[in-house]
This record gives sequence, structure tokens and C-alpha cells, in this order.
Amino acid sequence: MPRRIPALLSAATILLAAGCAVSEGGENSLVFVSYGQGAYQAGQRSAVLNPYTEKTGTTVTIDGPSSMAKLKAMVEAGKVAWDVVDTEASSAAQACGTLVEPVDMGPLASAFPDGTLTPCGVPDAFFGLTLMYNANVYGDHPPATLADFFDRGRFPGRRIVYGNDPSVGTLEAALLADGVPKDRLYPLDVRRALSVYDRIRPELTISDTYGDQQQRMAGAQADLALIVSARAYSLLKAGATNWKVVPGVPIPVTWDVLVVPKGSRRSEQAKDLIRFASEPAQSAAFAERAGVGPANSAAKPRYPEIGRALDIWGDDKEDLRVLSDVKWWAANRVRVVKTWSDWKTG
Repeated sequence: MPRRIPALLSAATILLAAGCAVSEGGENSLVFVSYGQGAYQAGQRSAVLNPYTEKTGTTVTIDGPSSMAKLKAMVEAGKVAWDVVDTEASSAAQACGTLVEPVDMGPLASAFPDGTLTPCGVPDAFFGLTLMYNANVYGDHPPATLADFFDRGRFPGRRIVYGNDPSVGTLEAALLADGVPKDRLYPLDVRRALSVYDRIRPELTISDTYGDQQQRMAGAQADLALIVSARAYSLLKAGATNWKVVPGVPIPVTWDVLVVPKGSRRSEQAKDLIRFASEPAQSAAFAERAGVGPANSAAKPRYPEIGRALDIWGDDKEDLRVLSDVKWWAANRVRVVKTWSDWKTG
């Protein structure tokens, strides 16, 4: 789940502002960087990091939030404080060989869904951009298609999306709703996608953080939402059960990866931790705790009832999943993010 920092800050400024935990421990310590407090980071701690410490004796410190801008500043300054970083797949592909190192997964290389493992990015969590509705508003006439999210006539009401980064499936959802076949999504027609959002702009809230999106949904400040599955899981787990998943609609799928920063003094240990995290048992345990899709195809998480509707690997989702084209996003990310940002503020 991505985050961004303004690109114009200098490396020194970012390092000073980051307040990151610089670990100068021995060879038996690692710094693992993830996103803010919540089920996601707690799941990584209990499902992966604590068991790794128990197995190897390695002390693992969690730092965050994850930021490729901070990582870039560290690498350029030659002061790399992080050993393993959780980040979005397209950023890892874009930075492979310059900011992050290749990771040899050995026999585990075949354990991931086709096309999701890249030389420098090892998948650890999958997310589906999920269409949800407030049953208190649409109980007798619920939406049934992605197109309904963009139809103010048939479904009047307040819409909400996460808007800090369009690579979570935001543009793909609009194009799928507008009739683009899922096998012809890429290259993305960004202008067409934005024109679809223009249809609902007067009733659209664009949240800068996932936390803000969840709070607005829980506080009845939205009626329809496109929200990543892990955040939908947290919302439902917190008691907002008036929000329902729309079944049978296409699901844009993105994923986070674990990377090793170039210059980490403990890179081999870091890669060993990534391989450990990718084993079926750890992958399943993390998926259960965080409400994400497991990265290892052999993992069999046992979700609670509220998690099953959000399980993107469920048999009923096979024809609905639309996996992100990481290579396309890596090549076009800077341009598309600027276009999206200009549209938001325009």
C-alpha cells in the first residue's frame, strides 16, 4: 500500500525529517520497514518477524512508514539504515539494480502467481480494489456492477476513493466500468479513465490516506467506495458491518513486495528473512491477520467470515481478477502520477 513524499526534498532533508531508526546493531539484527500502525504491520510482526527471531535469534526492529523517497535518500547518501522494505511492486521494478538489490528466491521462485515475482521485488501481500456500498443507503437497491459506482443517476450519493497513488487499481477500475475488456487494459488510456471519474466529480471524495477513507466510511460520510481489500477488512473488523461487498464485479489486483535496499550491510540476512516470509506457513498466517491475499500460491489462510468475501484468491474470483501490469506501471508511473495529481487539483 503505497505512500509518497514530495520529490523536491533533498536527500539530506529527507534523512533528517524521517526520524528513522538507524540500526547499528551487529550481524544478528535487521531493520524491517513497513506501513503505519494497524493490522497490516501487526500481522507482519506476529506472523513473520517474531517467528523469524525465534528461529534464528535475529533481532528485528520495525520502522516506518515505508517510503521510496527516504530509501533513495539513504542510498544516495551512503547511509542505508534499512534492511528489508515493504513497498509497491511497480516502484521495486523501477528501482531494481539502482536502489534495491536482486533477491534469489531459489526453489520458492515458482511459488508466486505468474508474473508477480520480479528480480528485485518479492510479493508479500495482494490487494483487490473492492466495490462496497452502505446498506443503510442502498439496502433495497444495491449496486451490482462497477459501472454503478460511476452512475449518479441510478445511484445518487457520495463516493470515496483513496487518491494518493492511482496505481492501486483506481484507473483500471474506471476503464473496466467503461467497458474496456480486461485483456485490453494496457496500455492504460489515462485520459479516458479520468473522464469516467469526471462523471462523479461533484460527489467524489478523494482521500489522501487510507485511514481517512476508512474513517469517512465508518462515519457515514460516504455511500459508495472503491477500497483496497485489506482496508475493507479492517473496516469490517472494526464493526462497520453496514458496508457490504458488491459480488461478481471485476477486481483490479495489486501487490506489495519486499525489497533489500542497495547498500544494506546485512543484505544476505535480509534476503534470508524474505525467503522465510515467503514460505506457505508464514504467508498464510500474515494473510489471516492482515486480511490480505497470500503471496505464496500454496498458502491456505483460514479467514474469518468477514474475510472470505474479500479473499481475492477465492474460487469465485478466478474470472474477476485483473492483475496489474507492473512493467507498464514501472515505465509510466512518474507520468501517470503527475497526470492524476494535476486532475485532482485542477
